[in-house]
Amino acid sequence: MSERTYHGLVLDRFQEEALDAIDEGQSVIVAAPTGTGKTLVADYLVEKVMAEGRRIIYTAPIKALSNQKFKDYKQLFGVDQVGILTGDVVLNSEAPLLIMTTEIFRNQVITNDPSLESVSYIIFDEIHWLNDEERGTVWEESIILAPPHMKLLGLSATIANAQQLVDWIGTIRQEDVALIQENRRIVPLEYYYFSRDTGLVNYEKLWKYYRQQIQSAPPTEGSLFAPTNHLDLIKVIQKQYLPALYFVFSRKQCADKASELAYLTNYLNPQEKRQVEDAFLEHFGPESDWYPSTRLLRRLAVKGIAFHHAGLMPSQKVLVEELFLKRLIHVLYCTETFSVGINYPVRSVCFDTLNKFDGRNFRPLANHEFFQMSGRAGRRGLDERGYSFALVDLNYMEKSPPPRFNINRLEPLTSQFKLSYNTVLNLQATLSYEQIQIYFQKSFAAHSNLQTHGQLIAELAQLEEQFNGKGEHVCRHTDSYACPVKYLPKKKELDRLKRAYQALGPRRQNRVYGREMARKIKNWEKLLATTPQKCPNAKLALCEEESKQRRKLQQRMIEIRKDLKTLPDQNFFFNEFQFKKNQLIQMGYIREDELLPRGECACHIYVQELLVTELIFSGIMETLDDDQLNALLSAIDFEARKNDYFQRLPVLDWTPLQDLARYIQSVCGPESVRYDPRVAVIVYSWSQGVSFAEVQRLSNLDEGDIISVIRRTIDLLRQMRDAVKEPALLQRLKLCMDKLDRDEAAVLAL
Repeated sequence: MSERTYHGLVLDRFQEEALDAIDEGQSVIVAAPTGTGKTLVADYLVEKVMAEGRRIIYTAPIKALSNQKFKDYKQLFGVDQVGILTGDVVLNSEAPLLIMTTEIFRNQVITNDPSLESVSYIIFDEIHWLNDEERGTVWEESIILAPPHMKLLGLSATIANAQQLVDWIGTIRQEDVALIQENRRIVPLEYYYFSRDTGLVNYEKLWKYYRQQIQSAPPTEGSLFAPTNHLDLIKVIQKQYLPALYFVFSRKQCADKASELAYLTNYLNPQEKRQVEDAFLEHFGPESDWYPSTRLLRRLAVKGIAFHHAGLMPSQKVLVEELFLKRLIHVLYCTETFSVGINYPVRSVCFDTLNKFDGRNFRPLANHEFFQMSGRAGRRGLDERGYSFALVDLNYMEKSPPPRFNINRLEPLTSQFKLSYNTVLNLQATLSYEQIQIYFQKSFAAHSNLQTHGQLIAELAQLEEQFNGKGEHVCRHTDSYACPVKYLPKKKELDRLKRAYQALGPRRQNRVYGREMARKIKNWEKLLATTPQKCPNAKLALCEEESKQRRKLQQRMIEIRKDLKTLPDQNFFFNEFQFKKNQLIQMGYIREDELLPRGECACHIYVQELLVTELIFSGIMETLDDDQLNALLSAIDFEARKNDYFQRLPVLDWTPLQDLARYIQSVCGPESVRYDPRVAVIVYSWSQGVSFAEVQRLSNLDEGDIISVIRRTIDLLRQMRDAVKEPALLQRLKLCMDKLDRDEAAVLAL
């Protein structure tokens, strides 16, 4: 049988299976380790659909991945054939291939966008984001509402419960969905832990060394082990294991560590150094115009070292990625987002720590997070093996032991479904009462709960049958005190209680607890009045063993009944829908199942929909100039990080917005509104035409964060334009967008 190829590449078995399923017109889910070549399946599908003159949508979880795909596919198919929609960017939206964030696709399907009628396929890249606490709902709603005529291709890293995911999609879409799984990596990975004392070792040897040292070391005041840092690890791996991604869960640490390494090391020869310098001049123009962060990046990059995180400007990230692809960056310090979808394989991956801050607490990396990041190691066709190195501090081994990761213990995908007011309004606008009930029964949460309920009921029935069919060595006395096995432990307990009662003395025996003890003794004496007949030792042992088994069965049955009680009611989401709908009726968004003007407006707002809608209808916007309006909108849904600070300048009077927020919270609760006025100073100044360098002085935000705030404001302005009909207001919102969409904040990278 001849091997199947695609563009000269010999296909792996799982790729062949996926392409065959696509050729048969099936929806397909591909779950395979990071770096095994899932992208090829997507490329084949895109090419096939476009060759047939049909349209296709490619969704990705983050804008960085959407932007990269847009650039890749533009090169493959030409500028006219590819469009992109990411909220703040709309380019060539009529193109046959549309790249978009999953949020945009969800907004299209929930509003029944007619442009979807001509789309034959939807690709969900990184479909395991269904598991994401913040944004998983978007994925779930997109899958539930994707029109039946549209086939699905889902790409994912290895999923523990892939079959459950596929069963769910197949059930709600009433079609057979092909599951293609690959567990083997083309380039195998090796995992090591590192400290200065041990060098590169596996988990067992790490603990063995630690315990030997602890046992043999004399008592000491200071640390027993040498402190270890990133420089120690890089020094050990730089001869054999570069290029490397070095994951650090802090932006500032990314830049600091890269600078520390560059002070000691240079990986580039003079010719490569010139290439890097030319690339910087080509990207950023004369050096006199550069920002300090660009100068810092250049200082590092000319030595083959760089850093990459969300706080960089888009143009800086693009250049770092380009230099990385050209193999001019040998060590890249980066945050976790670099491992999402963007295909930049390396020989090794390093972890500065195996704990991360999740917004609330520091916690160990989950299995799937560790393997997603480690999966970047091992370049197909270049490396025989990939390597994952984790830094450990032996001084904290007992207090905070390094996690032991296991690819066979990946956390299952779980539903993160949350019901927004926007979803309530859109469902009310497009579906009947019965269809809405069915919609919630289609959620992954409802599907999983139904499965779990069925499994628990079946297990309980089996256990009850075992328990009721008493074991062959269990006699009729087994559950009473006529059985020595049950009688003897209780008799010992009674004797102990009697001794304790005697020790109290007459005065304390007469108090409440003394009288309670006496009552207990009396009851137990009644129960144990008859001494049981003696049993042969052999029979006793068998009886005792079987009784133990029965106690285990009983305990498991108690647990199952408890689990069944805690499972959400099948109508949980529908009840929540009714509750939120009543709040919207109270606020004048719905009347007798019909959307009122406020409800119509909020259907098109996907960020703080109630606050934005109330703002539009309140007349507050008419009291503000364009720069103040931009400033106010930037504060909506903004969440500052712990150490962010902003200059305090009087930009506008926040009292009317505070009154609106209090009104919404009085009906919908404190969690229904989120805004932060402090950030407004940045967007106000930018809207007034102030230079980026001056805007930077107004806060300690990274350049990339400032641009993100501006682009998010543009995104919200665009949503408002879709939501309102008044020509003068439409014109004004367009003007506000134009004031923000300029210079560094314009989408230059695309």
